[in-house]
Amino acid sequence: MSFALDVKNDLLKVNNTDSKAAKLELEAMLRFGGEVILARPMRLSFTCNNMGVIRRFIKICKSYYKIEYEISSRVINRFDNHTVFTCMIINGADSIITELNLIGSQSILRESDLEYNQYAAYLRGAFLVRGSVNDPASRGNHLEIITISENEILYIQKIMNYFELNARIIKRKNYLVAYIKSKDSIGDFLYRIGATSIMTYYEDINITKEIKATAKRTVNLEIANQDKTNAASQEQLKYIKYLEYNYPLEQLDSKILMIMKVRKEHPEHSLTELLYIIHDEYDPKLTKSGLNHRLRKIKELALEHQEKKKIR
Repeated sequence: MSFALDVKNDLLKVNNTDSKAAKLELEAMLRFGGEVILARPMRLSFTCNNMGVIRRFIKICKSYYKIEYEISSRVINRFDNHTVFTCMIINGADSIITELNLIGSQSILRESDLEYNQYAAYLRGAFLVRGSVNDPASRGNHLEIITISENEILYIQKIMNYFELNARIIKRKNYLVAYIKSKDSIGDFLYRIGATSIMTYYEDINITKEIKATAKRTVNLEIANQDKTNAASQEQLKYIKYLEYNYPLEQLDSKILMIMKVRKEHPEHSLTELLYIIHDEYDPKLTKSGLNHRLRKIKELALEHQEKKKIR
């Protein structure tokens, strides 16, 4: 079972206690999956590949309208066989078509000032019919609702951005797609439309991914820092070795000799780690800048001696 299907099954448990919200969800279902059939009497068909959504559609219709309906199914053969269900309202469609203005661009309900739960209900209806979302366990974060109607996709984007979800629109073949990419925005979307049970899984997966990503970044940073430490250490040891073989050590300051000794004994240590050893065994007052100064002095002495040898 896909994550998107799990989300939709969760949404099917939402109870519409607000009649306006219920009718807005119904309007969204019909604008994304319905068709008005101009006949006498007029009929209304609603098509979806999820029988649970068909049942929810019928339940909402029967709650507010007197209808008679028939359900049919057909198998679509594409890459894989899947069943599509159609609910045909054969009597009572006129009142639904009129109240929701399905022949027009939008209903009076949509034109009025809507509350939070009513906007959410419209999004829920659209998502149940034409929405999909990636499993958070997959690499990409993506949620989308598709349609062929420019008016509808702009309205969906408007509602999404009413909730500050940063929704965008693209064209894909003959469809218009409103989509969200941010994992936080996707989680917010799912929560707002009522997929509350699935949120535990969604949040757990994203927290786990974030912990793993943080751990990986930390390890990579530690490796990079160790590589830098090793490179710096090898360069310092090169100059130390040069001085030991070519420079009169009795002329070197005892503090410089101490640094050379500690670095040779601990070639893998960072400057901070070297400083701990120096504090414990030699000079508790030496600062990190002082240690850096002495290491630079070793380099300068080695390079100066090399230059003098070339001149001779």
